Amino acid sequence: MAKKKKISGLSVSIVALNIVIVGIIILLIVLIYLHIKDDKGNQRGEITTTPEITAGESNITDITQGSDTQSETHVTDIATEAETQAGDPAVDPVVSNNYDPAFFQNDLFIGDSISTGLYLYSFLDKNNVFAEVGLNPESASKKEIDGVTCIEKAQTMNPKHIYIMLGSNGLAFLEADYMATKMTELIEKLETACPTAQICIISIPPVTKEHDAEGSETMAKVNAYNGALKSLCSQGGYTYIDICSVLLDNEGYFAEKYAEADGLHFMGNTYKILLSAAQKAVQ
Repeated sequence: MAKKKKISGLSVSIVALNIVIVGIIILLIVLIYLHIKDDKGNQRGEITTTPEITAGESNITDITQGSDTQSETHVTDIATEAETQAGDPAVDPVVSNNYDPAFFQNDLFIGDSISTGLYLYSFLDKNNVFAEVGLNPESASKKEIDGVTCIEKAQTMNPKHIYIMLGSNGLAFLEADYMATKMTELIEKLETACPTAQICIISIPPVTKEHDAEGSETMAKVNAYNGALKSLCSQGGYTYIDICSVLLDNEGYFAEKYAEADGLHFMGNTYKILLSAAQKAVQ
């Protein structure tokens, strides 16, 4: 009988322990539930709070304004970059080589060996060119080609435009002002022979850096003479065609892609640039 009571007491203890364990488990579940509920409540409170919405609206406005500002700045930078490139001497300028051969059918070109390329390369008819090796402003009015001077040829032809490119052959031994004076005398004779013709003075072309280093024909002399020609045209009302600046490289010399190996004469395609500039100047 005593043994049966002992067993009953043990059973009661086990039951009580189980109750305690279950109670602890329930308490833990309740605590976890309350913690989760509290977190969700805090999150909902943050989203629906009025100050946060206001701040959010302010941020949206700021972002929009910032985007517009960045876009405007980007456009300005592009424009500035384009302007910088346009004014940068290292950037190759846009050079036109478009011209109409028929435009010059009643025109006369007077020049030296450089100008002979106009007909030698078949860009113009030989009858439209009075040019010879060694010709300069001092000798041009007296020199005869095929039995006539340029004055006589002009008088017979009565051209609409007279283009003159002379002076490269005189750079080595004639002063710029002296050649400009001789150019003025030549023009006056042509005006007397052809009073209706439009006189156009073409700047002499540049020389390459290598040719400049030889010391005979230099860019300093080219620029001085072209400056005198430009003043002559301004004072006399003649058309000045600046081919020199069109043919320069980024160092201020005759660009090699336009120049012959001697650094003075034209590559064949350079004549297209010359004729394009001549046509544009009088149209």
